[in-house]
Amino acid sequence: MSIARTIGWVAYVTVAALMLTATSARAAEMNPELKKLAAAADKEGGVNLSWSQSTLGGSQGAALIQTAMNKMFGTRVRLNFAPGPAMARIGNQLATEWQAKQPAHVDVYLGAAAQTAPLVKLGFFEAVDWKRYLPERVNSEFVEVDGQALRFVTGLSGVTYNSRLAPFKPTTLADFLKPEWKGKIASTPYAASFDVLVADDVWGKEKTFDYVRKLTSQISGLIRCGDSERIATGEFIALVMDCTGQDAKIWQERGAPMDQMIPLDAAQQRYYYLSVPKHAKNPNAAKLFSLFMLTKEGQRLAYQTWKADLHVYPESQLGKQVRDYIGKGVTFKEVTIGWWLKHPEITSYKRQMIKILTKKN
Repeated sequence: MSIARTIGWVAYVTVAALMLTATSARAAEMNPELKKLAAAADKEGGVNLSWSQSTLGGSQGAALIQTAMNKMFGTRVRLNFAPGPAMARIGNQLATEWQAKQPAHVDVYLGAAAQTAPLVKLGFFEAVDWKRYLPERVNSEFVEVDGQALRFVTGLSGVTYNSRLAPFKPTTLADFLKPEWKGKIASTPYAASFDVLVADDVWGKEKTFDYVRKLTSQISGLIRCGDSERIATGEFIALVMDCTGQDAKIWQERGAPMDQMIPLDAAQQRYYYLSVPKHAKNPNAAKLFSLFMLTKEGQRLAYQTWKADLHVYPESQLGKQVRDYIGKGVTFKEVTIGWWLKHPEITSYKRQMIKILTKKN
């Protein structure tokens, strides 16, 4: 064997040894419960996931998360990702499968309070003691409805707008009722974020309905929250209101003149949750994936791929934005599953608001 090939072989062995040592060191750092879960997940071999391509980076994001998760836990779990429909539709399919006693088509459900709360009532999510696996990262308030839902990122609702075409920099929802915006803005056909305002302990029905009625004379179309390209290109100059502000940040990185305004008169702080169906095919891998998303690396990737992380962590990117608004005197309405379940009036009020918004369009 030549000297060059010998040196190359030695280098390869050294790198391999270092990688094995690093993996062993990470395994040693895991507590017994997490080690047991990682081993069980490894036996299952994969976890089935589905959400939109704009959530967590879609297919590309899943590949990044798979590599980082396996590196951290010393596993070889595949993330089997399939682009899917809206969160509510995936939840409905899970419910249908549960009632039909069929295996779940996904092992992890991802949704906000609006989508997760109705499913919790059906009782098909597993109650998981998340904190015992990762006590240093899972705070008690992250675990809702007896462990059936785990918070993993924060979403801030507001208005996504084209900062170059906007007639002025908006600060409140009332700004969009001014004549400068008339005929240039859009809303959603499902009354996004107005569902929180209409609750009895926020704006209430009378104030919210009055605003929505006035807004219908200002808008020139209805679009989905994911249609931010139509704001970036100037077809509309604002979406009143959006679901959360991730899209604005993603388009900013692409060089588009996009921004999100958190209304000083209607600030909302939502959460996205991860839940494991009782009829999941790979429940252990599902739990390991969910826990990974709360590690520092998981949170970093959540922000990298989706511009969202859990704002309460010291390293949170979104946390800086929240603290800045709080410093300006803004009070965020915290939208949790528990809060949503206490406000059954939202469902009927939302249906009425949808009729108001869609009547003209």
